[in-house]
Amino acid sequence: MRVDVSGHRFVFPNQCACCSATPDCELTVTASRSRGKRVVHTETKSWDVPYCVRCIGHVKAVGAARSLATLLTFLSILLGGVIGFGVDPFLGATFGILALFGTVVFHRRQLGQIRAECNAHSCVNADKAIVYLGWQGTLHRFEIESQRFACDFMKANQNKLVNLSAEARSMLSANGASSEQIVSRSPRRYLS
Repeated sequence: MRVDVSGHRFVFPNQCACCSATPDCELTVTASRSRGKRVVHTETKSWDVPYCVRCIGHVKAVGAARSLATLLTFLSILLGGVIGFGVDPFLGATFGILALFGTVVFHRRQLGQIRAECNAHSCVNADKAIVYLGWQGTLHRFEIESQRFACDFMKANQNKLVNLSAEARSMLSANGASSEQIVSRSPRRYLS
């Protein structure tokens, strides 16, 4: 669910953004934007979102699986090209296609194992459960996978919500105010 909030400080619920367990660490979500043509200035803002160690583990595992798949794809194409130019074009193309197919199968198997572990712990997503989409002035956009976390985040920041969807309005009206302990946060800024 996309949630738009306006301000400089927001309250994140004291629960893991993925599985709603008690958080014991944080996951940093970032967004960057660049401006300028000759001299390019890139600004990055980030938010530290509450997470549990187990969910941080599967987010990192998905990232590692993506990196490995990218590396294997590059190596498959490279080796197929080397064999194609050095030995036989047909053999090189065959090797490259088979290696790419093997990479896809291996990557899907890895993701399946990670998702199976996540399903056993009631996680909403194997990858990040919250994504910072960016900002415009004081308007910040988040994509939140967990309905519970999204609802609690919206309730905690009711006076800062903008562009509410019909789904978000009905979710807020169906749920009362949360009495959970919450921590206020502000973004970290980097300018290069």
